[in-house]
Amino acid sequence: MSARETAELLLLVGRFVQAEGYDGELSPAQWMALRYFARANPFSRTPSAFAEFQATTRGTASQAIKALEARGYLVRQRSKTDRRSVSLRLTNKGNRALARDPFEALVRAVDALGAKERTEMHDTLHEVLATVAASGAHRRFGVCQDCTYLGGEMRRNRTSASSAALECLLLGVPIQSEDAGLLCVHFSANRRASR
Repeated sequence: MSARETAELLLLVGRFVQAEGYDGELSPAQWMALRYFARANPFSRTPSAFAEFQATTRGTASQAIKALEARGYLVRQRSKTDRRSVSLRLTNKGNRALARDPFEALVRAVDALGAKERTEMHDTLHEVLATVAASGAHRRFGVCQDCTYLGGEMRRNRTSASSAALECLLLGVPIQSEDAGLLCVHFSANRRASR
């Protein structure tokens, strides 16, 4: 199989999932926004971070966000420290929508693979994503637990970290242990994550 055929298969899988997502109620872009804000850490729940994650313009990202807010799926909160910035979070309606997310069909298909195949696919797709991101102006997103900027106990012993022991060294703020597995706009891959 050629590289082109494999790349076309990846694109086709994505298109199928997006097509399934358009149910008349939510567009594929709105589904992506719901997924993103459900998985983003507190530092990354902004319209500009979502635009970067989607590799799209702020205007396009803003349209999806505004539609979700108007329909009660997302709620906007002003930052207490910087009144100009906002943070977005899912409402109960947004969380209920994610429970019927058509993306879960892809999750089930991947889950049907053996553990070895899932790990190989995961590692390979990470390499492809890193290469594609490096070839353009797109930022690579990842999770705190795989980030160079993570400080504290999780860095030394990932199995017994406590929330008080974790810190974002870039921002100089504590990280809750439950947030360490969420997407971050400030991500910088450590050696283990960049393999």
